[in-house]
Amino acid sequence: MALSHNSIEIITKCPIEERTIGSYPAFLIDPCILPLKKLEICTVEGFGKYKTVTLSSPQILPHGHYARLIIAHLTTQISRRPELPSYVIAKSVSDLFQQITGQDSISGGTYANFLTSLERVFDTTFTVVPTNKSKDKMRRRGFFAEADNLLNSEYGIGHFNAKYKQVLYTPSSSFKALIADDKSIIPIDLRFLQLARAKDIVLAQDLYLYLIRRGYGRERVGFVPWVTLHKDVFPYLGGLALSRFKRRFLHALDFILDCHPRAGISVDKKGKGIVIPPNNYLLRGRGG
Repeated sequence: MALSHNSIEIITKCPIEERTIGSYPAFLIDPCILPLKKLEICTVEGFGKYKTVTLSSPQILPHGHYARLIIAHLTTQISRRPELPSYVIAKSVSDLFQQITGQDSISGGTYANFLTSLERVFDTTFTVVPTNKSKDKMRRRGFFAEADNLLNSEYGIGHFNAKYKQVLYTPSSSFKALIADDKSIIPIDLRFLQLARAKDIVLAQDLYLYLIRRGYGRERVGFVPWVTLHKDVFPYLGGLALSRFKRRFLHALDFILDCHPRAGISVDKKGKGIVIPPNNYLLRGRGG
């Protein structure tokens, strides 16, 4: 895959030095249940080894690249300044779009799609419930999520106001408390999420988030079978035949490894799944 200028920048420039390190809620990963494409559903549920996550909305659930970028941006705002009760995050919705996507220009149709995603993200509530390792909740196998981020009540991201030539974000107290806990968020390079949206690589954002989640701070090499990845970690692609899922997965993985050639993530020698080294280089320019 040919590298773009942005891809080369991600490889050569460390996100810590470039101040592009952001945060993403860990409970939305493993399983990754935020829909990838538009679905005519208002509720979705994902089962992990230690938790069950439910997303609900009075409207259609948010989906696609924009939803993930918006959630990452809002989470990053809280994690950087947790003491603030609210945040002025942009001068306008157009300015917010530019900040979140890194794109300078915006068309009418793109603006409408982004605004719809923004409204749907704020409409969505989350519930994270411990499974207590019950057999009925563990009917899906292979999860490695730790027993963190466990909440028993429904909560939302908060609300935004864009009426007065600025976008004001006020997080809900529960969401803010969740983000304030270091164990509840993972660090990410916001540039990569932006690049994956610009390239429109299916699965790239979620796979990137998942790989960081599985490798960050770990001491041992991890192995995840194809069946687990297909049915459990990325359940919104469970309807695809396994062969088609593998093609999409490997296309997204190739893109990630183009940007992070020293990450060391690979398909195992027997072709039964993927190998994820600990503390992989997905947050370091050149892996250094």
